[in-house]
Amino acid sequence: MSDTENRESTGLWVKPKRKWLLGIPLGGVIAFALGAIMLGMTNYVLHETSTTEFCYVCHSHENFIKPEYEASSHFSNLSGVRAGCSDCHLPHDNWFELVWTKMVVSLDIIPELAGKLDTAEKYAAHRAEMAESVWRQFKENDSKFCRSCHSIDAMDLEGQERRTARQHSRAAEQGETCIDCHHGIVHEEPENAAEIIERLQAEFAPRESGL
Repeated sequence: MSDTENRESTGLWVKPKRKWLLGIPLGGVIAFALGAIMLGMTNYVLHETSTTEFCYVCHSHENFIKPEYEASSHFSNLSGVRAGCSDCHLPHDNWFELVWTKMVVSLDIIPELAGKLDTAEKYAAHRAEMAESVWRQFKENDSKFCRSCHSIDAMDLEGQERRTARQHSRAAEQGETCIDCHHGIVHEEPENAAEIIERLQAEFAPRESGL
């Protein structure tokens, strides 16, 4: 074997004897490039559809949710930190969970198109139903969306008002979750809010106590 042939056969890549075999590495490169492009497009779409402005595309959000949100402390506060829709309603620590959640919430377009929430009267009629659905989710996941920004461990309890510090300390000791007390911060509460929270607390009590 000549020196030239030896170098060609012992290198990192050996030129195939048949030309059609060249398509294998070329196909791999193309597949990798297409995969990277698709992943980038997916992340772009996820980002753009997670903005508060995108949420306002829905009639009910623009007309009934937006005014409530902009009047809340999550929109305007002393610290200047603003939490948007995705901060409270989408997962932040698991890409696959985010994709799944986006797929599920995309079904919300159905009642929007069906006119279920197209008037203030209809929205008010379904407010309790929607509130209980979200509060139940927060009970199930231990208010993890809240905890992505708020942590009792990071709170300066001594700097808080005595009553507030006592409640936070009790919540940490008894395994209470944020939504037990902090419901209705952004959205107006339904008239039977206390009843809903009491029912959810009773329903989840066995899980919280470890039974």
